[in-house]
Amino acid sequence: MPKTRIFLALAALAFASLACMAAERLVFGDADEGAAVPVTESARPAPDDPQPATGQPALVPAESDCPNGDCVLACMEGLDSILTPSAANALRGKSPASEVESTILVTYTVDGDELLYPEINPDVPSRWQNLQENTEAHQNLWRYYTTLIPASERTYLNEFIVYTDGKDEELAAVSQSLTDPARWDLMVDITDAEHPQDLTFTLVHEFGHLLTLNADQVEPNLAVFENPDDPDIFYEESLSCPNYFAYEGCSNADSYLNLFIDQFWGDIYSEWEEIDIEEDEDRYYELLDEFYYSYEDQFITDYAATSPEEDIAESFSYFILTEAPSGDSIAGQKVLFFYQFPELVELREKIAIGLCSQVE
Repeated sequence: MPKTRIFLALAALAFASLACMAAERLVFGDADEGAAVPVTESARPAPDDPQPATGQPALVPAESDCPNGDCVLACMEGLDSILTPSAANALRGKSPASEVESTILVTYTVDGDELLYPEINPDVPSRWQNLQENTEAHQNLWRYYTTLIPASERTYLNEFIVYTDGKDEELAAVSQSLTDPARWDLMVDITDAEHPQDLTFTLVHEFGHLLTLNADQVEPNLAVFENPDDPDIFYEESLSCPNYFAYEGCSNADSYLNLFIDQFWGDIYSEWEEIDIEEDEDRYYELLDEFYYSYEDQFITDYAATSPEEDIAESFSYFILTEAPSGDSIAGQKVLFFYQFPELVELREKIAIGLCSQVE
């Protein structure tokens, strides 16, 4: 399961009050803060709500707004300050371990663009019950995700889980389904999903994991799946893999992840591997900090140094949400890595169009 400690201080960026109000309406509707939105059987989205990703988005950038045919540039103008050095390094000096236990509020089964069969957690603390009951907010979060990520790229999703671990902790995560190693679950913390900038970046980051770890890229390993807490089985299974062995299984030789690691991690992988097996948590993060500062020019953010999986997901997020970098840094080359794949360049355009419809 990818370690997901995503830019907790993005909410501290100086967003305009109007943008913040729009973001709150995007997730929670027009209800008072902390109040549950009344649920209707067929609620029609308000103008500020994200629209379902069925068919062409309602608002598409005009051709004149797309310099050199690149609609991503036009889309990004609507989300200024989405990435800043302070945001990218917001976790520096903060313990990634949450002191608040994660609580699942509702689990939905994903069926295309729809959420079905909500499973309500009966043991939710009273302070979070209004969030659990806010079905409209759950649907708005899901609509935003489906508008950003094309339907063809969501076929691996099994469940959409609304949870919380309190304010300013983890915003989102993905993990293998507990019932099918080829399917995945997406989790979003509803208490941290009020601002479009951090929500967008995090959702794209988590999709980067799905893109690079799905069953077409990494063959699921049943032995590891059935024994997730057994390091001996993981080690034994990894020995039979000629390529990079992710937590989920053996990556294909031509997978994005394996090619990425071959190109960028050859000289530093063994050093990182020694850090990754450190069992003392404090010592682990101390060594990881030292590793990042030793190779700072090779990582687009400090969080990217956590693992090859996080490195490619972070680099992918910058590929989607920023202009192509100039210069010769290895960090920049990692972002440029994705431009060699026509299908990913096309995907970037599709995500940009969906994002533009939300900006409007």
